[in-house]
Amino acid sequence: MNKTTNLMVLILILLGFQATIFAAKFDTKIIGELRDGKSNEKIGFANVIVFHAGDSVQVTGTASGLDGSFLIENLPYGTYDLAIYMMGYEKKNIEKIELKNSKPNVNLGTIALTSTVMVLSEVGVTAERSKLELTLDKKVFTVGKDLANTGSSATDVLNDIPSVTVDIDGNVSLRGSSNVTILVDGKPSGLVGITGTAGLRLLSANLIDRVEVITNPSARYDAEGMAGIINIVLKKERQSGVNGSIDLITGYPSNHGAALNLNYRKNKLNLFTNYGFRYQNFPGKGEYYQEFY
Repeated sequence: MNKTTNLMVLILILLGFQATIFAAKFDTKIIGELRDGKSNEKIGFANVIVFHAGDSVQVTGTASGLDGSFLIENLPYGTYDLAIYMMGYEKKNIEKIELKNSKPNVNLGTIALTSTVMVLSEVGVTAERSKLELTLDKKVFTVGKDLANTGSSATDVLNDIPSVTVDIDGNVSLRGSSNVTILVDGKPSGLVGITGTAGLRLLSANLIDRVEVITNPSARYDAEGMAGIINIVLKKERQSGVNGSIDLITGYPSNHGAALNLNYRKNKLNLFTNYGFRYQNFPGKGEYYQEFY
C-alpha cells in the first residue's frame, strides 16, 4: 500500500515537473503599439491576427486597447506572420516573427498605419425647384427643373397653378372664367391665336422659366371684361456669347418630342429663339353635356 502510494506521488511529481517545463517552453509574448502614421494618434480596437509563416491559417488574434497597445502570448515556438486590420487604414503585414527558446518575447515597437481616407475637394450642390410667389397684383409660378415637367407641355404647367384649370380641349380658365388673356413674354403670341389655347400644347414645359398670373391688371393692359392675364415667360440664357440647350423626349404611350433653346447675348443685346416639336397619342375618353337657353 505504501509502495503504491509512493509510486503515485512520484508520478504526480513527474507530471507536475513536465507541466512546468511545458508551460515554460511556451511562455512567449508578442507586443506592439499601433499609431496613425500622420497624426501619431493611438489606434484602438484594431484587429491583430497571427498566421503561421507563409500560411493563411489563422492561429490566434486579439484587438488593440484604447492606448493602441496589443499583447499576444502563449504561442508555441516557431515563425509567424502578423496582419493588422482597421477600418479607414491600409492592411499592415509583418512577416517572419520568430519565437524561440533564446528569444521568447518580441517587441514590435510602434507600428504606423497608413490612412486610406481621401480628402475630397469641396462640392457645391445647387438646386432649382418650383415655387409659387404671391405679390400684390399677381402670382408668379417658377417652373424650375422638376422631373415632373419633363415631357409635359405648357398646358400641364398651367394646370398645376392654383386657380388655373385646363380642360381636355386645352381651354384655359382662371377662377372659373374662360375670359382670360394669355401672353408669351408679355406679348400676344401665335400659340394662342387662330388655333386658340390648344396651341399651348405645342410649347414644351422645359422652355418655360415662369408663369405670371395677373388677377388685377394695371392700366397698361386692356383688362375690361377679363378675368385676368396669364403671362408665360420663356427661358433666356444669362451667359454672354452663344449658348443653348437641346432636349429630346420619348415615352409610352406615344409621347415624343424635341426642344431647342438658342441664345446669343453680348452686352445689352440679347437674341433668343425657342423651338419645340411634340407628338402625343394618348388613349382617352370624353363626355360632354350642354344645354342652351
